[in-house]
Formats: sequence, structure tokens, C-alpha cells
Amino acid sequence: MIQTNNVVTLHTNRVYDDIITFIKKFESKHTRSNYERNIRNFFLWLPINKKIEHLNVDDIQVRNADIIRYQTYLKEHEADYANITINNYIAAIQSLYEFFEINEYPVNSKHTKVDSLSDDVEHAGALYLNEAEEMARLIMNDRKQGQEKSAFIRMAYTTSFRKSSLRALEWGDIKLNPNGNHYLVTTVGKGNKKHTMPISVDLYNELLKIKEKPYYKKYNDNKIFHLSPTTIQSMMKRLKDQMGILPERNVKFHSLRNVAAGFGTLEEAKKHLNHSSIATTQIYRSHATEDYSNSISLRLEEKIDDNIFKELTKDQLIQLILNQGYGTITQMKKEAQEMLISKSES
Repeated sequence: MIQTNNVVTLHTNRVYDDIITFIKKFESKHTRSNYERNIRNFFLWLPINKKIEHLNVDDIQVRNADIIRYQTYLKEHEADYANITINNYIAAIQSLYEFFEINEYPVNSKHTKVDSLSDDVEHAGALYLNEAEEMARLIMNDRKQGQEKSAFIRMAYTTSFRKSSLRALEWGDIKLNPNGNHYLVTTVGKGNKKHTMPISVDLYNELLKIKEKPYYKKYNDNKIFHLSPTTIQSMMKRLKDQMGILPERNVKFHSLRNVAAGFGTLEEAKKHLNHSSIATTQIYRSHATEDYSNSISLRLEEKIDDNIFKELTKDQLIQLILNQGYGTITQMKKEAQEMLISKSES
């Protein structure tokens, strides 16, 4: 009996030891850390729900259907993982099973093969500030949780917190700034990094109004928001339909987080979005500010007299300006303000 137990223990440790051997073959500490986390999460997700320290050979038997279900689970996760992130999670499992097979474990690494998800640097289409503001205004009229949904949208596009971080926010995460002119909201975001963003007194007051709603009294968890992922998804679909936002724009809730990408300097946007790399910010910024209307290929074909603006009435000219893209309007406002300042100083 003792001998049998020893064999089982050795058998169990062998799987764990080999997993660690596999992880340690990577030179980068960052890669080793990511692979270990991804592998641990996978085996905890499986029905066996085991830590890798306790795995035996029977536990590592998987079917292709298991990997497909895991990929689907990640796609539907409330953390709103990018496709490239999901591909990386799956790649760690695939690489491990190739290692298992080479080392003569009774597994078939082909069972872990699934189609990679498309590279989705644009997985959430661009949304502009005026559209985000309109969403917050429209949803306020929703008969169920309108105040909460409106404040949730405003928090999304002003703080750029992820959906999962917003849903996890508690009232204690908001503190009055010492100077008293705004509040500071702190959350733990992607990669377990703390992220603090200021919000206006007006927005904080909108959050407080949620507490006044009769339904809110049933909650005692100190959380600010109680919107399920399904509710949020349904809300976005209804708003896109109402506003006539075309499907090909691929606007999602995550698009609200990226509204801020087009504002400030690149470094300011990086800090606001809590990106580790400025290259990531550059990608989102380019999508947020992309405007083909002034492309060279179009300008080469234009043969319109510059004096055409003089033929418009004041109201027509104003309407023409307001019909431009948000970035163009913002720039024109700034220049108009500078012109008025110069006029008053002269």
C-alpha cells in the first residue's frame, strides 16, 4: 500500500515538474510568468478544477471540444479580452501539449488545435465624444435603471476604465480630492495595476442619484453598479439601433473606453488609458482620429472654387461646420476661441 501511494505521489509530481521544466525553458521572465498563469487558469477552468501541483496523467487528457469551449469562454468573458490576448492564452496550452507529446505523455497535441481569432487591433470600432454623450443622454430615459446606465456610460468614456473594472467599483473607491474640486476614483485594472482617475463633481452627483432609486435598496454589497454583462450588451445594441450606428463600424461597449484616445498628447493618452506601451496607445489613437475626408487622393480630384463659402448664409455655414467630424469641430472651436481672445486683446 505504501509503495502504491509512493508511486501515485511520484506520478503526480512528475506532471507538475515537467510543466515547470517547460515553463523554465523560456528566457524571458515575463514570458515564463504569462505561460504559468495561462496554464494554471486553464486547468482550473477544466471540470477537474485542479492546481497544476496536483495534476496526474489522467487529468491532462483533453478533447478538441474542450479547447473550443475554453476559447468561447474567453471570448464571452466579462473582462472583454482582445482576440490577440485570447490567442496568446490558447497558444500557451497548445505549446504545453506539444511538449507533453514529445516527452511521451499519452496525449495528442493535435487535439488542442483551434482556429486563431482574427487580429483585432480594431476589435472595438471608433466612437466619438458627441456620440458617447448622446448615448448617456438617450439611455437616461430608459424605464429600468436609466440613471445607472447613463452614469455607467459616462464613467466609461471619461475614465476609460474597462467594463469589468467599472462593474467592480465600490463607493469606497471614490475619494474627494483634497482641493475639493473633483473626486478621485481608483480601480485595479488589467495586469492587477492600480489606476486612479479624476471625475467631476457633476459626474459624482450623478452616481449618487443611483442610490435614490427604489430598486437600489435591495443591494447591500457597497457596489456602485449592478449591471450584468447581458444587460450592458443589450443596452449597447439598443443605443446603436436608435442612433443609426452601422454594424460595419463594429462599435462595442469597449469603444467607450477608447473615446479618450483622440485627446491630448500621445503620452497623456497612454497614461489615461493605462497602457504599458505607447505603441498600443498609438494604435488606438490612429483608429480614433482616422479621417479619410481630407486624403490626398480625394483632394487631387477636387476642383471647387474657394469662394463658395462666401455664397452661404450664416446659418448654412454654421450647419456645415456642425456636420464635420468631431475632431475637426474641436479644432475649429479651439481656433475660434483663440481668434476671439486675440480680438478682445487688440
